[in-house]
Amino acid sequence: MKICVINITPVPDEYLGHNRAVVDACCAGVLLPDTELAFRAPARGPMSLPRYLEDYRNPYFQHCVTHEVIATLIAADREGFDALVVNCFDDPGVREARGLIKTPVFGLSEPTFHYACQLGAKLGALVPDMPGQVAFVQNQIEAMGLGGRMIRDGVRAESKRFTESFAEALQYPQAMVDRLAAQGRQMVDDGADVIVIACGGLGQICGVAGFHALGYRDTVVPVINPLTVAVKTAETMVAMQRALGTPLPSRVHAKRLSDEDVARIQSGFGVAG
Repeated sequence: MKICVINITPVPDEYLGHNRAVVDACCAGVLLPDTELAFRAPARGPMSLPRYLEDYRNPYFQHCVTHEVIATLIAADREGFDALVVNCFDDPGVREARGLIKTPVFGLSEPTFHYACQLGAKLGALVPDMPGQVAFVQNQIEAMGLGGRMIRDGVRAESKRFTESFAEALQYPQAMVDRLAAQGRQMVDDGADVIVIACGGLGQICGVAGFHALGYRDTVVPVINPLTVAVKTAETMVAMQRALGTPLPSRVHAKRLSDEDVARIQSGFGVAG
């Protein structure tokens, strides 16, 4: 099986090896031996520098990112992968691409929260400290119908501003892990059975650091990292499709466009096929 992880911003050639190593580290030991991982990134867009991370909560920036992610998914679809995973908790382009391409497309948010629900009755989610981020993830949770599975104030921002904490974590990841672990223990005190790292960036740091469980109160609390779960979910669902013929995803109420319709629509918008 071949699964492609899709970055949401361009990656310079000199950093491709590092980004691929991060993906491999997050998924180490989880996938079957014959599953291969690939990595692709958009050709256009600004560099994802720590000081500009708050751009992601700007609607216009989100629109531009989504456009380029969809273009990257279309290109990856032609390569014959078995599944595509968009490596961002916002899930940019996932819904749109599912109505367009043949390859199954997965985001991070749905696999992560639904897996977490199988590990405990009550969840706590940790997100980056960016303006509007708590509300954004709360809306994702409500859209999935999982609001009742959260503890009170179940979505909480990291205790350090993301533009500073992520830059620090690239050099010293344990600092971020220690902060999130302390907040995770507070969530357990407030009733959480499971801690969800509800961000691709936070998850990247935690995954590389091997932060998948939290020892507390003579027990071990699950810590869910999104990329790890999403890639394994993609592998499992493709295997189920192959074995059982289960459609992936369902097309009952959102049929995929035909090649002719795609060409017609792209022509009308002046988009290259």
